[in-house]
Amino acid sequence: MWLSWVSLVSLLGMGSGIDVSRSASQPIDRPARFSSPLGRIPEPPAMIVRVGDPAPNFAFEGFGGRSMRLHHLLDQGPVLLVFGAREADLRRLQAQRNALLDLGVVPVAVVNAGPRTTRALVQRLGLQFTVLADSRGVIADQFNVVEGERTVPGWFVLDARGRVCGLLRGSLPTVDYDRLCSRALAIPMAGTTFNSSR
Repeated sequence: MWLSWVSLVSLLGMGSGIDVSRSASQPIDRPARFSSPLGRIPEPPAMIVRVGDPAPNFAFEGFGGRSMRLHHLLDQGPVLLVFGAREADLRRLQAQRNALLDLGVVPVAVVNAGPRTTRALVQRLGLQFTVLADSRGVIADQFNVVEGERTVPGWFVLDARGRVCGLLRGSLPTVDYDRLCSRALAIPMAGTTFNSSR
């Protein structure tokens, strides 16, 4: 299964503050500090990503060193990107993996570690979702979840077209990830319906 082998390769990071603005992305007024994690693929410029904006089509190293981009993950459906997760957060995401997949949402964690360390973490914790290595903070920087040299916690819900439908910088959610994705994507959870009348 494509999703399983990618999970053995990668990890992500985060930022601060809630952003629910619907205005267009704005360039960040600092020079690009990072280049592609693969070193040979140009990365999108760093932007302040907001709800309603297209997500940066970042590059990552897939199975066997194959160069991949966010759109490869989006081919599977909507994506939940989680940055700055600690081991307990990754275990929580693993526990909610099936509920997310039932919604059609692909869980992806981006960690501030190299590929070898990431693979070891995935195996040690028994993670069965995609974990992306981001040791230099290239991906985290594109989502504006870097403070100084560290990735801060945050999450982004992307629809299948790569549009940001929900986000939070500075912390991970206090509600279950499936509820968060259900709300952001307007997808009813099993056994529930949305009230369409207002």
